[in-house]
Formats: sequence, C-alpha cells, structure tokens
Amino acid sequence: MGDLLLPEGTRLVHIGPHKTGSTAVQVAFHEARGELAAHGVHYAGSGRRPRLAGRSIGLGRSTARPPMKHWKRLAAEVAAAGDQRVCISSEDFGRATEEQRRRIVDDLGGARVHVVAVVRRFDSYLPSQWQERVKSGVTLSWEEWLRVVLDPAGAESGGYEWENVWRAHDVHRLLGDWTDVVGPERVTLIVNDGIDRELLPRTFERLLGLPDGVLAPDPSRSNPSLSWAEVELVRAAHLAFDALGVDRSRRRPWIKGGLVRQLQGDDLPRAAPAVPPFPEWAAQQVRTINASRAHAVRDAPVRVVGDADALLTREPLPVGPVDVPPALPQAAVAVAVRALVQTTVERLPEPAGAPPGQTDEETRDA
Repeated sequence: MGDLLLPEGTRLVHIGPHKTGSTAVQVAFHEARGELAAHGVHYAGSGRRPRLAGRSIGLGRSTARPPMKHWKRLAAEVAAAGDQRVCISSEDFGRATEEQRRRIVDDLGGARVHVVAVVRRFDSYLPSQWQERVKSGVTLSWEEWLRVVLDPAGAESGGYEWENVWRAHDVHRLLGDWTDVVGPERVTLIVNDGIDRELLPRTFERLLGLPDGVLAPDPSRSNPSLSWAEVELVRAAHLAFDALGVDRSRRRPWIKGGLVRQLQGDDLPRAAPAVPPFPEWAAQQVRTINASRAHAVRDAPVRVVGDADALLTREPLPVGPVDVPPALPQAAVAVAVRALVQTTVERLPEPAGAPPGQTDEETRDA
C-alpha cells in the first residue's frame, strides 16, 4: 500500500458511499474507541455513525430535519480533538449536494479534511442495493428495478431509485465533486475487490497511524445479505402490507425488526442461486458500466488504493431468466412465520382483567 499515513490533526471524512463495506468499518471503529484513543485517534460521534447530525443539514430522505444542535455538536467535538487524527464516517456524505459538501468540509476542519471513498464492482453492488431497497419497502422486482436504474433517461426523469444509485456510484462524478472542494491531493479512493476482507480495515489503520488489527470488523454486525429467495419473501410481505393499506412506518417493526432480523440472524439453508442473475438485456450494459468505471479510476488524479481492474466484470457474469425465483427452503419459511408471530404477540395489549401473561381463557378457567 505504500505510505498512507496522514498528518497529525487530519480530519478523515469517510463518505462511503452506501453498500461499499461502510457498516463493517463503522462498527469496527465504534467498538475500538478505547484503543483508538490510546493511539491518538478519535472516532467522532457517539454511535456507529452520526446519522442525526447528517440529517440536520439535509442529508438523507427524512422529511423532518432534526435540530441543528446535532451538527453543531459534531463539529464542536471534531474541533475539540485538537491535533489528534479524527475519523468521521457516514455514507450519507457520499450523496451530499455541492452546498452540503462545502459545509461538511468547512465545519469539520477545512484544510485539515482528507476525504476517503470506496468503490466496488457494479455487478456486485446492484443486487445488494436492490435488496436494501426491498427491505425499505420498494416492491419492484429485480428486473423491474434494473430497468429503472439502468435506464439512460433516468437522469431526466429524476426518479429516486435512479438518483439513489447514480448520485454516489458514478465514480467519475463523485471524485470530481469532492476534488472540487478539497483538491485531488486530499482524496483517497479504495477499490474494494470483494475478495480481500482485510483491505478496508488495514487501509484505514494505515491512514490513521494505527497498529494492524485495531480495527476488527464483526461479521455478525455488518448487515449480512439475504438470499434471492429471502428477498422475494420480504418483497411479498411488503406487497401484502400495501394491499392492506399499512404504511411503511407502521409495518417497520414487523419487517425490519422482525422478519429481516430473524432471516439475517439464523444459519439457514440458502436456495441457489443466492444472488439473482442478470437478464440478458442488462448484462451488456453492466459490462460496459464496469469498464467505464475502471477507466475512470485509472485516470483519477487522486490517490488510489487497490487495482482498478478489480472493477471489471468477473466473468462469467451470471445471466439467466429472473421471472421465477428459487423456492424458499422450509426452514426459512418457519423462521419467517415465527418472526411475524413473535412481533405481533409482543405488540398485543394485555387482555383486560387478566394478570400479565395470562389469557382470557385462563382467567375464565380459574
């Protein structure tokens, strides 16, 4: 990797973007706060990432902004770190507007800010992003969603699904946006090849002057993926809630808090293929996009960690029909039923006149 060490007092602003390994990195930083401090490094914020601070300056899709005190508190915390190296991590930064980018840099250290971003292969990113959108309530099938995000007219239509993909994952634009604010000499781009699991934590350690092994991602807390069949189960649950007129905020405890959490937490048999193949029409587009992104990284004026060729399509690209997903294993169905029943029971009121935990029937029998 060479000498990646940043000067003392650097504010390392990790901008993601989303679905590039950010959660694992953030969990590792959060869990290692004590050891970081012993090496003169401060991880800003009180949680895994400063979500409320970002939303208070307009990042994310929240319709109601939290008070500005959250952002001011984060900026004050960073300033108080003095000559320590500081890391501030939020994948929401990767979708910031020009005005927000300038505010982020100005408020978090100005000339001390060094930006780090991560890029991954597009054909591995797309299924992962579709899965996240389904978890959030999008009911488009895999092919329907691909037609939206790969449509060249998407930029003009202004649809959120298209913007959500391209605003942060157009690597040429992303680098241009941030180098316009901090200059190319203060941007590092990490190419996550999806194979070397040590690349991200070791790179952050070298940037911040930490010994090897201080950042130890916990696989159980890194937003593990669902299989294609499991994603279809979640999508079917959302379709059922839609048909019943239940809005997303009311269904969240059942879907994300119950069904998804149980599917992620249990060691279940996975129906093959675990990841949906690409329809024939989409495959060539994805190959072209991968080649274009690799070219952009090779020509980038910023410091690059990793091999740009890792962004090229890894052949053979899975291609095939997507109209019939694989059948869900019976064990996964059992987990789903248990999760939904358990979440429902937890939210039921106690029957009137019955002691806690006792049913009406038990009361009558007594």
